[in-house]
Amino acid sequence: MRFFAMVAVGLAILVVVFGVTQSTNKIHKPISPSVKSYEDTIQKLAKEYGIEEYAPLVSAVMMQESHGRGNDPMQASEGKYNTRFEHKPHSITDPRYSIECGIHQLADDIKLAKCKGPTDIKRIKLAIQGYNFGDGYITWALKKDGKYTEDNAREFSEMMAKKLKMNGYGDVNYVKHVLRYYPYS
Repeated sequence: MRFFAMVAVGLAILVVVFGVTQSTNKIHKPISPSVKSYEDTIQKLAKEYGIEEYAPLVSAVMMQESHGRGNDPMQASEGKYNTRFEHKPHSITDPRYSIECGIHQLADDIKLAKCKGPTDIKRIKLAIQGYNFGDGYITWALKKDGKYTEDNAREFSEMMAKKLKMNGYGDVNYVKHVLRYYPYS
């Protein structure tokens, strides 16, 4: 009996330390203290933009973008909702404003991808790749395959890089990178 009690305590510690999710029992990477320091701001702004239940997704995106560090934690400087700073990398110097711009964009992407809730991983993948590539990806992917796929993310990236005469476009592994921090994946 004592052995089973020790195993139960050990499992409880794993849940706390490594973030085992309730939905899949899959271990995900923990959110950094820097991102956690923005929890109240994320909750407030997510509610304002109608995606309060997606606050953990916002935190996961912020983890991938910056680990909560710097003045532009959502890396929203080049986004369409940045109207106060130049549209070049790291130009936003107000973390709250960065979070607002990022959440506004993510809210649009969640709606465009027609996400049904925070556990609708199929559509969430489409939305978060759209956060990285821009809304045009979501519309394009829906017409092409009806969803996000790793192959269509790669194809879109190559197409945009060629069109913009760049060596690369966005992060074709962005979905995997974000979902490692998302408790519902």
